[in-house]
Order: sequence, then structure tokens, then C-alpha cells
Amino acid sequence: MKSHVPETHKKDITVKLACGSIAGLLGQTFTYPLDVVRRQMQVQQIMTSKSTAMRGTIETLVLIVQTQGWKQIFSGLSINYLKVVPSVAIGFTVYDVMKGFLQVPSRDETLDGRDS
Repeated sequence: MKSHVPETHKKDITVKLACGSIAGLLGQTFTYPLDVVRRQMQVQQIMTSKSTAMRGTIETLVLIVQTQGWKQIFSGLSINYLKVVPSVAIGFTVYDVMKGFLQVPSRDETLDGRDS
């Protein structure tokens, strides 16, 4: 994300927060269905005997979609955004600020040094 930011704005804290927010939003959106599957598998294992329990991630994902629909895969995602997006944004921003404070070279600077 930061590679698409103009050089004049890279040190701006609001840009860092925005990049972290977008990264958190995208990451949570893509991984949330797997979290739903994990929770369903845990509940299923408690509620039924081991012989009838779901077997794998893909099988469970397909079963959830068939029985409960696509909406169930993303049920609760919007509330999860309220927790995850600010957390990731702050975490990424603090990481970037501390790298600058400790004078750790960014990945772009390291790659530029290797190419020459």
C-alpha cells in the first residue's frame, strides 16, 4: 500500500494510519470466513459425536454455504471491523514510526541499495 503513496506524503502519520486501516480491512475480509469455519467446527465437535463431526475446512465451508447460505460466512464481519481495523492501523503506524525513530532502513531503501 505504501508503495503507491507519493514520496511527499510517506512520512505523514494520517497516511500511515490510512494504509494500516485498509490493510486491516482487507486482511480481515479475506480471513474472516476461515474464522467462521473454525468456530463452526469447534461447536460441531462439542455438539455431536466424533463419528458425525465435520472433517475438514473446505468440507465445512461448503456445508455452511449449502445449509446456511453465503451470508453466514460473513456474519459478524462488520462488528469485527470495529475491533480489528483500528488495532491494525495503530500497530502498523507505531511499527513504521519506531522504524524511523530507530533509523531502520525501509524495504524500498534496502532494495535500492542491492540493485546498484
